Amino acid sequence: MSTTLTARETGVAARPATWADADAVADTLARAFFDDPLICFLLKDEAKRPAKMPKLFKLLFKLGLPHGACDVTTGYEAVALWRPPNAWHIPPVQYVTNGAAFIDVFGFGGALQVMGALDVIEKRHPHEPHYYLQALGTDTAKQGKGFGGVVIRRHIAVADAAGMPCYLESSKDTNIPIYKSFGFEVTGEITLPNGPTIWPMWRNAHPAA
Repeated sequence: MSTTLTARETGVAARPATWADADAVADTLARAFFDDPLICFLLKDEAKRPAKMPKLFKLLFKLGLPHGACDVTTGYEAVALWRPPNAWHIPPVQYVTNGAAFIDVFGFGGALQVMGALDVIEKRHPHEPHYYLQALGTDTAKQGKGFGGVVIRRHIAVADAAGMPCYLESSKDTNIPIYKSFGFEVTGEITLPNGPTIWPMWRNAHPAA
């Protein structure tokens, strides 16, 4: 299939991901986030970053999968990792039980930095029940062709049907207009110590008439 085809032209659909999709999901997200300011801040070693990013996203996928809110397009062009209402927070016990994988990605010193960054971000996280878009990524060869829209709409529709708002943090200012097109609005800024700025965004539920 030509990489020039758009999502509309291919007729691609989104579906719930399963553990069998783990490696493909991780690879897609790793390519999508290769230049992400937050990821680059947390994984500072450029030489090691390409090998560590799939491990990071496979771990995030593993932690989110039990909630049944991870979506993928047919050919893994785009992936959305969601967390349902009241499940956005990752309990410390999950970091402990997955400690070996966590340390493998970040190292001991890096893991402390990550926990510090997450603490800053989570202190600004809203506590009203909502669907949390933890990560949305489109493979670099497919970006700008509508695949991200296909995968994000699936759970936005779920949230709207439940009358629930949605929340995300954009780590790129260039992505803000894209999220706005789906009804998200910037609610402020989060600047990490010696790190990048992140933009929290909120979307009110849009129940069908």
